[in-house]
Amino acid sequence: MIPEVLISRETLTHVGLSEAKATELWGEWSNWPTSGIRRETDADDGGLEMTFIDFIISRVTAVNDITDESDLQWRACLNACGIDVQLQDTIMDTHFKYLRLSESCLYWVKDTIKMRYAELEAHIRGSSRQPSVSGRQQNTPGTGSPESWASTSASAASRDIPPGHTVLFRATNQAHIAGLFDEPSDFSGFHGRFYFTPDYQVAEYHAYWAKKRIGQLGTVAIVRLCIPNTARESLSAPDIQKIFWPSPEWKELVWRSRTQRQLPSRLEKYEEAVLVVGTTSRKPHSFYRAIKSWDEVTEKCVLRAGTSVQGHPSVQYVFSGGKKGRDFLVKNGAQNIRVFPYSFIPKALSFMKRGRGFKL
Repeated sequence: MIPEVLISRETLTHVGLSEAKATELWGEWSNWPTSGIRRETDADDGGLEMTFIDFIISRVTAVNDITDESDLQWRACLNACGIDVQLQDTIMDTHFKYLRLSESCLYWVKDTIKMRYAELEAHIRGSSRQPSVSGRQQNTPGTGSPESWASTSASAASRDIPPGHTVLFRATNQAHIAGLFDEPSDFSGFHGRFYFTPDYQVAEYHAYWAKKRIGQLGTVAIVRLCIPNTARESLSAPDIQKIFWPSPEWKELVWRSRTQRQLPSRLEKYEEAVLVVGTTSRKPHSFYRAIKSWDEVTEKCVLRAGTSVQGHPSVQYVFSGGKKGRDFLVKNGAQNIRVFPYSFIPKALSFMKRGRGFKL
């Protein structure tokens, strides 16, 4: 049953908490102290406010995180968070182990809860429809491996591509389509960026994983951005930079960005560029904080396309979140951006297994 009230006990179980954890948190929320930080439902006194989603996340993730490959330790962490067994099984699905291990346990717990909460909030407020998405998707993810399923959005995304364009993709849940601005990551430790991949296989893998976790109510979409080749080729250094594994610069840039260390002057060009094209990194932030130097970054830190280490290194297009980057995207991408609701159909050979991409 879909909750009718956003701030409710029912919402706690909807976002994936066990009955026991939901009872515990709802009891704490309902018996909030009369002094100090107020709840978002309390009268505004001009002081600090605790939103319901921040309350959930803060209480659920107040446990030791897990970053290694032990399934037993991941289960223990999920249990400590109070995650429902059904959602635990979804997160621990062996078909997504490669992607799951690219981040920590608490990262996926927060990501999943936030997705479910955002979709429920949009549903309750009647604002979940996006003009660029026709109709809501209500199908439930299939069982089995990603290789045994294909997405209807794959064929849709391959149509009406203007010639002479670089085609980029990213997966997102529908409630966050308007917020394609990412937190600091691979190539920038302090400023948000726009991250896209030219490989549909990578976007589909992330979309499938998100749909499995978000549940029936949520809608996952793949955003397709077409940038004119002439616009991309008009960029020259320092506005465009390229950096790939296994160059020492890639290792150092990723390590410094992930640990939010100051960049030396020779690497500042990546921070200042309108567009950086480079290899996508893998592993949680805590992994990079635990190593002493960038020269400890290994091939295991490279995200590969597909579902295992056998895939080719994934490449990303990272646009600056500053004025120049935003202006470039508005001028050269706004007219050719499409959003495709992600859905899947049984098929012997899926789009992912064939590993097709759109390279014009």
